[in-house]
Amino acid sequence: MELLLKQLRNAKKLNAGKIWQKVFKQADTQRYVIDVLLQDNQLKKHVTGLNAPITDKITGSQVYSFYTEVITNGRKKAGTRYNLFDTGEFYNSMKIILGANYFEIDADPIKENDNLYAKFGEEIVWLNEDSKSKLAQFLIPKYIEQTRLLLFKY
Repeated sequence: MELLLKQLRNAKKLNAGKIWQKVFKQADTQRYVIDVLLQDNQLKKHVTGLNAPITDKITGSQVYSFYTEVITNGRKKAGTRYNLFDTGEFYNSMKIILGANYFEIDADPIKENDNLYAKFGEEIVWLNEDSKSKLAQFLIPKYIEQTRLLLFKY
């Protein structure tokens, strides 16, 4: 009976915000959001959080130019779609900023003389609907696990 009362007290203390924080502070959650969802599921497939092609806001181009091919010594091929991966500096700068009930992905958008946010839009670090759906499926077991841990904490 005492065990049941303790679980009921723990249930009254459940706080969705605290569970949110615990789940999103886990390194594997952050890696999944940035490495799998944003980088692999979107940027390497040449799309933004609006599920639109990555497009230069000034020129309207969606592909690397011949000039880019030359200055990257052929790493970027003229006519291939943007993926924003060159040295890895932009990808490596990505991090999760956690709020009480939300998160944002931020990165250092400055690359040499370009601001990637100004050039391509901040939606390059937003999650699209497909990524959000995958994230929801990834989070469900983590929420269940955290809820159980809090309920059965003695």
